[in-house]
Amino acid sequence: MLSLSPHPSPAHLNATSQHFSRIPPETNIFLTFTMLVLVAGATGNVGQHLLTSLLSRGHEVRALGRNPEKLPADLRVRLEQFVRSDAYWDVPALERACAGVDAVICAYMGIPELIIEGQLLLLRAAERAGVRRFVAASWNYDWRNMSLGMHDSYDPMISFRNHVELSSTMRPLYIFTGILAEVLFAKPGHGDYSPKNHGVWDPEAKVMEIWGDPSFKWHWTCESDLAEFTAEIVQRDDAVNGGFWSVCSGLNSLEEIAQIYGEVKGCDVTVKKMGSIDELRRRAYEAREQGQRNNMWEYIGYFYTLYTADGTWTLGELDNERLGMKGTSLHDFLASQPDI
Repeated sequence: MLSLSPHPSPAHLNATSQHFSRIPPETNIFLTFTMLVLVAGATGNVGQHLLTSLLSRGHEVRALGRNPEKLPADLRVRLEQFVRSDAYWDVPALERACAGVDAVICAYMGIPELIIEGQLLLLRAAERAGVRRFVAASWNYDWRNMSLGMHDSYDPMISFRNHVELSSTMRPLYIFTGILAEVLFAKPGHGDYSPKNHGVWDPEAKVMEIWGDPSFKWHWTCESDLAEFTAEIVQRDDAVNGGFWSVCSGLNSLEEIAQIYGEVKGCDVTVKKMGSIDELRRRAYEAREQGQRNNMWEYIGYFYTLYTADGTWTLGELDNERLGMKGTSLHDFLASQPDI
């Protein structure tokens, strides 16, 4: 459901904005050619949205993954090809996948082995193939000013960036989106950022747990918008220069999100105020001290909530207007998600 909006404004980022839109191609000097784009990790949640967004722009799309049967048949037949890979260290498969492509988008899951080891192997294959456009797995909060050890699950991304800057002429693109809406609402198959893992939304009890200021606004992006932003960015002429982009679908407080959920779904939603940011910080650090870093998932949810609610991860100036794009409203997103 795309509409044309040649003059976007900040109002497009509130809860009343209408669907996703982008500037008409004839007014965008960056839409100049058709590319062959590789999506690595193409069968995952984000990967499948990326395939659709790239194809909708007329690009040829190649997919890299372990099992093409995970893709819907009507999407699979539109691909230039599907390259099978047995594992992230399957270098021959990476070489075949990168051969002749104009751009590579890494849609690997955010686990350390994939973000550092797997993504570096993919980037090296892209280098050898002469690729100059590389989108790194990111689509999260802005970690540029974080030091190692502050947030365990972002350490691999910080390390990847630093290593590439030291060892490569490739200039990756990194895209910051805030929290993914599907993750925020603990959608099945999208992680479990629910209170049992120290998240904020209880999908069964319909309870929103809020730490600190209930009016503090969270940046969020749905996966379909993530793919639209990424497809728009990677096809720009300046994509070869790499760099950082901050975009989002919307900006809402958890109180607003709970209210809109109740209105859309026609149900009662409870808002539960949990305590101060200082109390949340104490719990987060205690949980990490008692846990093991190689099993960070037991405590990392506390830190996702903490660094969002205390403002550490505020995205700052957004690039939506620079791209001529606006996001899906929260109302429309929730209306399109019967399993949330």
